[in-house]
Amino acid sequence: MSREVYLLIGPKKLINNPYKTGGVVVLFEDLISFGEKDNLQFDVIDTNKANYNNKLIAYVNILCFLLIKIPRSNYISLHGTANDFLFIAPFAVCLSKIFKKKVALRKFAGNFIEIFNNYYSLQKKIVYYTLKNSDINFFETKYLVDYFKNYNSNTFWFPNVRKKSIFTTTLLFKKRFIFIGSVNREKGIDILCEASNLLPKDYIIDIYGTLEDDYTIEYFDQYHLNYKGTLNTNELYECLSSYDVLVLPSFREGYPGVIIEALSVGLPIVATNLQGIQEMIYDDMSVLVEPGNIIELKDAIMSFNENNYLTMSIKAKKQFSLFDTEVQTRKFFDKLKKITNE
Repeated sequence: MSREVYLLIGPKKLINNPYKTGGVVVLFEDLISFGEKDNLQFDVIDTNKANYNNKLIAYVNILCFLLIKIPRSNYISLHGTANDFLFIAPFAVCLSKIFKKKVALRKFAGNFIEIFNNYYSLQKKIVYYTLKNSDINFFETKYLVDYFKNYNSNTFWFPNVRKKSIFTTTLLFKKRFIFIGSVNREKGIDILCEASNLLPKDYIIDIYGTLEDDYTIEYFDQYHLNYKGTLNTNELYECLSSYDVLVLPSFREGYPGVIIEALSVGLPIVATNLQGIQEMIYDDMSVLVEPGNIIELKDAIMSFNENNYLTMSIKAKKQFSLFDTEVQTRKFFDKLKKITNE
């Protein structure tokens, strides 16, 4: 008897620069790695448009691959962005119905309600058809699950995930705070800068990430923090573990990957009380503040001390299990098998 074949559809690493990866690529590559480690038999369709000559050629190739590979597979699983749900997922669902296959859809990121509500009528109908006619759907946040469960009762949570880190913080509070992410205004960089100048001089705040929105290295000279450049992927966890607390004063987020990475090494979090972040971390491992509030951010940073740090760090490390690639990916494949065998 032949083994069951999984068809995994999603964005792979850049062929020309495999070290330049976004969050959705990391998630899909982790899924593939899990399949390889678990000795699953699978085929892959790459939806990363940058790996084709242009977008038109990309879509033509992807649709041709769907037509060829769906009939050969037992489980069809698409992992995509909002655009993929408009231009690829409908064809995957339609072909799966034609060839009597079961299909699963997984939506990356946490802003799909806003995007969906801004769609034109035809776009909404396409997404509605796609979600309703798939056999099982997965969303990154619980509020997305609650919202889109109205279109398909087989809708579940598959959060942003990361692999477990071998590094851990020292558990000693040394007033060392770190920001990692795109250095832009949406991430609350201006607020962090202003708050830094209200802190005692023995506090350290280091910023890592790509400069955007006209920020320059010289810009940070007027504030009590340090811009440290960018990090390679293989440096991330070791760097995080050398700090005490992650600071993320963003104005908009879904489930930020950097929070999961911080939890993995046991870092408590200072972040804004956005809906997605509130689903990820709680008072006993974090301090949440209003977006844009400089005083609240300063007070949150200063709320950590030698007495509360150890407990918060231990609880942060424990919280990581909810976002462990190994745990959540196994649950995903188990649900996929169950719905396929019904």
